[in-house]
Amino acid sequence: MKRKSIYWFILLALVPYACKEKYMPNVKSTLKGYLVVEGFINAGGGTTSIQLSRTTGLDSIYFHTEPGAQVSVQSDNGLDFPLTEQADGKYILDGFTADPSRQYRLHIHTSEGKDYLSEFSQAKTTPPIDSVSWKTTSDDLNIYVTTHDPQKNTLYYQWTYKETWIYRTPYESDYIYEHDSVKIRPYDQLLPQTCWGTDSSNRILVGSSAKLTDDLIYEFPMTSIPFTLNNKLFSRYSILVKQFALTKDWYDWKQKVKKNTEQLGTIFDPQPSETGGNFTCVNDPSEPVIGFVGCTTETEKRIFIERAEIYNITQHIPSGFEDCGQVSIKNNPDSIGGLFDIGFWLITGIVPGPGPSHIDRVLGSAARCADCRLSGGSPDKPAFW
Repeated sequence: MKRKSIYWFILLALVPYACKEKYMPNVKSTLKGYLVVEGFINAGGGTTSIQLSRTTGLDSIYFHTEPGAQVSVQSDNGLDFPLTEQADGKYILDGFTADPSRQYRLHIHTSEGKDYLSEFSQAKTTPPIDSVSWKTTSDDLNIYVTTHDPQKNTLYYQWTYKETWIYRTPYESDYIYEHDSVKIRPYDQLLPQTCWGTDSSNRILVGSSAKLTDDLIYEFPMTSIPFTLNNKLFSRYSILVKQFALTKDWYDWKQKVKKNTEQLGTIFDPQPSETGGNFTCVNDPSEPVIGFVGCTTETEKRIFIERAEIYNITQHIPSGFEDCGQVSIKNNPDSIGGLFDIGFWLITGIVPGPGPSHIDRVLGSAARCADCRLSGGSPDKPAFW
C-alpha cells in the first residue's frame, strides 16, 4: 500500500462528512502527527522491514518519516530482537526466524520518548504458490496466482508483485558535440541502449478461502497488462509474485483499508471507516496509531513471458519509442550548436562528406531515444535475468 493512500484514508476516516448538506469540517490540528507503521515481521529468516512515518494535514502532499526510533521484535517469553535504522524512517532486521510455538509483537520507542506496542501475534506459515499463470484477450494479458493449503491452516492470503521487463532504444550515440565540432564519444561516456524497467503492485491484493470446502485460491487476478498502452511485453517480461498468510483480524483490517483507499469516489461506494490497527500508544492509549503488524513467512514464484509466446495473439505491442525520429542537419556550428549543446538532443549518426574525416551532415534524436535510462529504467542487468 502506498503511503499517500494511507494518509488519505486516515484523514477521510477521521473527518465526518454528510452527503446532502454542505459541511465545513472543524479539522483539528491533532489530525497531524499520528504514527503510521507499515510492514510485517518476517518469520522465515528473511528481512523484516518496517517503515515509520507521520500523518500530515489535508493541505499537504508530503509525508514525514520517523527517524531516530528504537524498534524491536519482542517474543512472549521476553526475548528482544532489535532492528537497525536505515534512511528515511526505515528499520530492518535480517535473518530472524520465529519459533512457531511463540507469539511476537513490535515495540517502537520514538525519539520523543513515546512507546508503541502491537498486539502479540502467532507466527503464520505461508504455503507455497502452486502457479503463476496468464491468459490473453484481444486487448490485454492477465496474470493469475493459484495456491492451496492441504492442512487448511491458512484461509487468508495476501500477494504483492514486482514486474521487470527489458527494452532497447532505437538509436545509439557514438558521437558528441564539443568545442564547435563533432567528436567520437569517449568510451567512459558511452550511453546504454538496453535497460530493465520495473514496476510494483500498488493495490492491496487479498483473498480468502474461509467459506470454501478446500483451502484453495484458484487463479486470483494479479494484474492486467494492456497490449497497446505500454512496452512491458514488447520483448521479454518477468513477474515475481510474493505470498503471505494472514490471520483473520489482519485480513479484516486490510480489507477495510482496501475499501477506503481503492473504492472511494461516489455515494454508492463503501464509505470511509475507522480501521484502527493493532497498535497502542503506551503513554497515551487514546492516541490513534495507524498500522497492523503481524508475523508470517513469505513464499514466492517468478515466471517469464517471451514476446514470441504472444506474437500470434497480437502484433500491436508498442516499443515505447514510437515518437523517436532522426533529424538531419548540416554540419556547421550555426546549425547544430544550439541543438546539441543543451543535452536535450543527442547525435545518433553522421553522413560523411568528400575528403578524409569530413562530416557533411549530423543525425540527431531526442536524448531518451539513445539513452535508455531517461525512460526510467536501469542498465544494470538483474541477477535473475
